[in-house]
Amino acid sequence: MEKNIYTHRYSITAADMDTCYRMTPNAVLLYYQDCWARYMSCLHMAAFDLVHQNKLWVISEFNAWWEQNEAFWSQEIEVTVWNGELTGLRLYADFKICRTDGIEVAHGHGCWTLLDSETHRPVAINNVLDVNALGLANEEKHSKIRIPAGETVIRQAEHRVNPINLDFNGHVNNRTYLSIAMQTVSADFAQNRQLRSLTIRWLRETFLGDTLICRMYDTANNTYLHVISKDDMPVAQIYSELATRTSQAVIDSEAPRV
Repeated sequence: MEKNIYTHRYSITAADMDTCYRMTPNAVLLYYQDCWARYMSCLHMAAFDLVHQNKLWVISEFNAWWEQNEAFWSQEIEVTVWNGELTGLRLYADFKICRTDGIEVAHGHGCWTLLDSETHRPVAINNVLDVNALGLANEEKHSKIRIPAGETVIRQAEHRVNPINLDFNGHVNNRTYLSIAMQTVSADFAQNRQLRSLTIRWLRETFLGDTLICRMYDTANNTYLHVISKDDMPVAQIYSELATRTSQAVIDSEAPRV
């Protein structure tokens, strides 16, 4: 079956750039989720379409790989999404982000599950949705990324969940966990390294007033693991691979000036 794709153009806003005017990883996750929601809305399968059936979408895992090309404020980008694979209770939705000159910035996929909003138990997607309408490209296979165990904590931060961390379901927005992880990273560390890949796994819900502890582990070969826990129970894992930046001059020449 030929896959159906959906593309939407975004302008990188000031809220989605770092101190060097680059688009942040948090923004990549944001644009991916927004674009997929727009696509599913066109298929009448978005969150607000399913709420009347007491069903809701949750994302359990996100994987992304970055090219050496970067996007800066206030450039425009095009995000393309498609539903890549359906396996039992999981729908894998793929994405690609390109600059308007056609240069790819990042690509990856998210793993989505359909839950019963009352029991919070997964339901079979093909029992609720028209699978043919999903435009699946089932020749694409999505293997699980292995996340190594962390041994020695190199940094730690505490975060108390506040109202701006919440989404429309009343629990912590999944992008908030990336922001919490960044609390363990110095400005120099972030500016001098370029993200190569990122895996996020959301394990449990957290709510207003919860105290979360984020521990950062060095897992060797320029990879790092952030484990965010509540009452010593992991609620999210973030595994990243970084590369040292070698051309700050390129960044200085491409970044806009305000």
